[in-house]
Amino acid sequence: MEDLLILGCSVDKTSVCLAIYGEDLNPDEISKILSCQPTKAHLRGARKSLNYKYGSYKQGAWLLKLQGSAPITADKLIIDLLSCVPTNPILWQELSEIYDVQVRIGIHMKGWNKGFNLTAHTVQRISKLGASMVFDIYAYDEEEDNV
Repeated sequence: MEDLLILGCSVDKTSVCLAIYGEDLNPDEISKILSCQPTKAHLRGARKSLNYKYGSYKQGAWLLKLQGSAPITADKLIIDLLSCVPTNPILWQELSEIYDVQVRIGIHMKGWNKGFNLTAHTVQRISKLGASMVFDIYAYDEEEDNV
């Protein structure tokens, strides 16, 4: 049987994360401000792992994550993620002046020439957070089972 080449369709898995980083960030304070609990959080200086070779975190972090597989899109995941936190632009302006606010998008796919789009509405929602966007793209060989 001839090898099948997959191109031009949706990515296989997507993860999105609202990430807030800062040297003096206290995750409990961010949770109170946002009235939302993170998926994961840590203080600066906390150990990355019980294994000592990984060291400690250089800054604090508050992370809220969602993930999904096709046909769920990055756009849908971001809208769902941002619906968990307040929309008050003054609150986000203040947070983004103190902390590094990011919307992180992880893309996992087999093959090549796959993609996604974000609607103008979603891009505006991210912009109102004062957040940067970070893309992590993972492309696997058709024979790899990492997706």
